[in-house]
Amino acid sequence: MTTTRLDRASLRTLASLLGVLLRSAAWGVALGLIGLALIRLGVWDRFAGTVAAPVLRLVGIVHQAVGPVWIPMFLVALRVGWLAARAFRTRLAIGPFGFGVRPELQQLAPLFAALGLAGTVWGLTHAFTALQGGEFLDRLPTLLAGLGAAMTSTLVGLSLQITTLLIAAYNPAWSVATIQLDGDIESYKLDGARLGSGARGLAALLESLVARQPEALHLCMDPEIGIDRRGLLQRNVWQSLESSVPLRSFTSRTR
Repeated sequence: MTTTRLDRASLRTLASLLGVLLRSAAWGVALGLIGLALIRLGVWDRFAGTVAAPVLRLVGIVHQAVGPVWIPMFLVALRVGWLAARAFRTRLAIGPFGFGVRPELQQLAPLFAALGLAGTVWGLTHAFTALQGGEFLDRLPTLLAGLGAAMTSTLVGLSLQITTLLIAAYNPAWSVATIQLDGDIESYKLDGARLGSGARGLAALLESLVARQPEALHLCMDPEIGIDRRGLLQRNVWQSLESSVPLRSFTSRTR
């Protein structure tokens, strides 16, 4: 059972990374087609002077400071930013619940360190080539540029890794337990999965919470449920969770 779970987790991680690459490629093709259309329409010259030129200068500065590893770093950072935004929406109870961002963020964080190390190797190799032939003073700027890129790529990689780990640490995966009234009978759901109605549904919900122990839980209850009953349900749910699990309770008809 453990091996199967690990295999599934690995497949999900590979699928997620493949999805990032495919989406990045799709965006690249789309931007290329837009660029060709602008050139055909004669709009590119005005666009290049106002927007493209500063962007290209910025790209050139980044490429000189970090090296070519800035491209995969940027793609991974885009994925991290998307996950962070999704986690922030989940924390504020906006949109889908139960989206686990922490495991993927923890898997993406080491990529920044690895890319930073690759940038360091590239910078040192670039610097050592400056020592081959010619006057040393003439090649000194190239040597210093290579050493600077090596150090900068390491610093950027470690900074992005630490930032990703901090985002993962402070963005738990919120699950949602929903209690709605179907007539006079309470129905129970956990992350959209129907668990049953009445006493059996409540027992199934509590058993699921004890077995799963989510990182954090939203308890959404129908406003038609009485205040005393809502307090009793919240207390039962809270007792089924570990003391460290955040619990937020609110009323809604639509979740």
